[in-house]
Amino acid sequence: TKLILLDSLLQETFQYFHIVNCSKMSQKEGSSGLNYDEVLEYIGQFGSFQKRIFFWLWLVSAAGGIAVMVFAFTGLEPNYRCRVPQCEADSAGYYRADSCNTSNTTGQECQSPQLPAWYEVTAISQNDRCRRRAPSPGLGQEEACGAGGTQFVDAVDGSEEQCSYEELVFDRTVMTHTLIEEYQLLCGRSGLRTIYNSIYMLGLLFGSYIFGWISDSYGRMKALMLSILAVALSGFLGAFCYGPMGLHAYAFLRFITGMGGIGCFMVAFVLAVEHVGFKYTMIVGIAIEIPFAIGEMILGLEAYFIRDWKTLQMVAYLPVLSLLGLYFVVPESVRWLIGAGRIEEAKKIIRDAARANGREVPEHLLKAADLYSANKDANKEKDSKRATILDLFRPRKMAVRTLNMCFQWFSATMCYYGLSFASTSLSGDAFSNFMLSVFIEIPGCIFCILVMDCWGRRPILTFCQIFSGVACIACGLLQGTDDPDLQFLQVSLSLVGKFGASASFFVVYLYTAELFPTSIRNQAVGTCSLVARFGGISALLLDLLKTYWLPAPVFIMGLVATLAGALAVFFPETLGNKLPESMEEALRIGEQGGRGLCSCTCLSVHQMFHEDIKTVPTEMTEVDENTCLTVPGGQS
Repeated sequence: TKLILLDSLLQETFQYFHIVNCSKMSQKEGSSGLNYDEVLEYIGQFGSFQKRIFFWLWLVSAAGGIAVMVFAFTGLEPNYRCRVPQCEADSAGYYRADSCNTSNTTGQECQSPQLPAWYEVTAISQNDRCRRRAPSPGLGQEEACGAGGTQFVDAVDGSEEQCSYEELVFDRTVMTHTLIEEYQLLCGRSGLRTIYNSIYMLGLLFGSYIFGWISDSYGRMKALMLSILAVALSGFLGAFCYGPMGLHAYAFLRFITGMGGIGCFMVAFVLAVEHVGFKYTMIVGIAIEIPFAIGEMILGLEAYFIRDWKTLQMVAYLPVLSLLGLYFVVPESVRWLIGAGRIEEAKKIIRDAARANGREVPEHLLKAADLYSANKDANKEKDSKRATILDLFRPRKMAVRTLNMCFQWFSATMCYYGLSFASTSLSGDAFSNFMLSVFIEIPGCIFCILVMDCWGRRPILTFCQIFSGVACIACGLLQGTDDPDLQFLQVSLSLVGKFGASASFFVVYLYTAELFPTSIRNQAVGTCSLVARFGGISALLLDLLKTYWLPAPVFIMGLVATLAGALAVFFPETLGNKLPESMEEALRIGEQGGRGLCSCTCLSVHQMFHEDIKTVPTEMTEVDENTCLTVPGGQS
């Protein structure tokens, strides 16, 4: 929503997960000589200290889920039609029965919402919502307001006659008031809703890089606090955009909300995985997606009880400010502190972690880091030729891999966001559909955790993309059906598609990092993330095609996902391979006969997550000045 979900999350993470050798033969510019992965072997990779941090960061991830999906309700486009003054009063509702024209949170149930009798159809098409209707010529009052007694009115020149905004009648069963009515994004201006919603995706695009830069330059916690401020204040102030410039002001704040929303989730993700050992990065990196879905479900509950868009906007965003208190309980990333040369701060956190986990502090490693820093060569080795984004497209084999992976990200993002925002417009109850749509992300997350290291990356991505694509195609073809059984099938297919899209989203992050060498890994994830944002924007813009063919948006998403699944077969399998350090290693992945699509290696939970804690040496140790390694006393 995760997921999602969802930009450049692994760029910062994998920058710190290489093994930092203390030997001068492998030292890099700015390296401190302190290897946090080695430290974690003594103090525990996922002990009480890390679990407490993980719990607090769950709250941030949940806030990201709320921020992403608020527009699904505040920007919900209600059903509307032109009022027929000869047959209904100014206060008339959209449906025939009174019980079907209000939000049913406490009272009478609407058994069968139906249009007034003078409509000869059961539903009004997108193109006819603003067409004026009048009694058919030659009919009396009673006959005109009876079954099929009205017809559309054409202007003198033969064009369709449109009614004014004041003459429109709205469906209030889902929301009593939305920003669509507030800013009159109706009739000929209805397409602006999709465009303004896409501005949020642009915020995600810019936010992932801006807050990524702040996170790398000034620290994870500072970036996290700025993200929380951005999403909370911009979201809250969005409820107070009035006047002629209100829509433009709301669009600007929506852009800032997108930046803050991706910043919250991205930095929380990086912090969570940087505080644990490599053995737990997969499960922590995927499990941090679960509260994102929970946040979306919380929003669904808030929207069920708060049907006014301004109130919902304030209630959803203002509590996010309370997360600023995490600055005092969540420590800075030790990996970032080491990379920034702030060793003393890193040591303090390491000692706090050891105490919280009930382990001894590996003082011999901290002593080795001190000696290394004191004896660093004045003239550091020059970096080898820096890799550029062009290296993603050479040689030809790498270019094909890059283009294929970019398409996988594009497809996964398109289906994820497209199905998420479309859930409130499916047949049946909008709130139930939305809750089911976001809840299905959690089984998708658990599915990946359980089978990622057993089945492999390639078959999971292939299966989930095709699974999602076929479901979306079938779901799209059922759009607009009135049959209750087919409506149930449509919602079920939408959930299947969302399950596949969510699982695909989780897989592509890890798979991308494993397919590209260290020198261009960050560029690879960043480039794919950039393409993914265009997938999200495309998902929203596809909504404009509903005017021409109602199933078009979801149907096209299905075709794209199915094609992506077929192309995923051509990736090499990376399960069991170490991260490639050079371009040659990356190109050799899969050359020695890879796993088949149906191969499965079952591992027990104990095998996957068992951790052998090292014991801190009790005898006196010294540090070899040539190698920076600790050795028993007298042997250096």
